[in-house]
Amino acid sequence: MKGIKLAIIAIIILAVMNLVSACGLLLVGGLAGTTGYLAAKQGYKVQSPVTKKK
Repeated sequence: MKGIKLAIIAIIILAVMNLVSACGLLLVGGLAGTTGYLAAKQGYKVQSPVTKKK
């Protein structure tokens, strides 16, 4: 009985941690996208990587 309760609690904790980490990734992605949008609106442009010609 005690083992079953412990297993259920462990599953709930793992599920909550998975949801929190997924929300964190979405939050960071949203912040990065918003920052890029606002920077482009102020005139900043994305530059291609620097390459070396032979």
